Amino acid sequence: MIKGFLNWIKSGVTTFVQVFLFIGFGCWKHIRTEFFKFLEGRVKASGEVRIVTWDGKTGVIKSEDVYPNLVVDVGTQHVADQMSDKSEASMSHMAIGTGTTAAAGTDTALETELSRKVLGSKTQGTGADANKVVYICEWGAGEGTGAITEAGMFNDGTAGKMFCRTVFPVKNQGSGDGLTMTWTLTIQRS
Repeated sequence: MIKGFLNWIKSGVTTFVQVFLFIGFGCWKHIRTEFFKFLEGRVKASGEVRIVTWDGKTGVIKSEDVYPNLVVDVGTQHVADQMSDKSEASMSHMAIGTGTTAAAGTDTALETELSRKVLGSKTQGTGADANKVVYICEWGAGEGTGAITEAGMFNDGTAGKMFCRTVFPVKNQGSGDGLTMTWTLTIQRS
């Protein structure tokens, strides 16, 4: 068998080179295809935000709702930055606003920002939830009052990159009300 293989190779350098190039190109083509599958959304970032409004004096919950969010284009770029040796700041703030235009991939800010606060906590899950990060932010009584309809997460206290945005039905934040947002982001295969 080996003698037959050697005779086949000796039969012509051109044939050997063609086989080598074919095998090499085939492997490269496979690697390239797998790489582009990854880039075409095989890894997906998604999330949801839980919004709890509560009475600032008694702590009694007035409403609790969960809404999906959109990871915006600059948010996906931020993920790539965090996986490289660049030095963008990590997510550090949440903002609320009164804009009502649907979230779009091209968004870079809230439509009408009302208030931005530093995160109270950010925690990576463990075990089966290790692909999740939970961010929590709280507005106390009298903070960020108004007809809240949008929220986003940012890596700066005044500008920075927006990671994700959501738009939802009106949450009336009165002067005696508090608001807690728990944003859960999940990184998964799609």
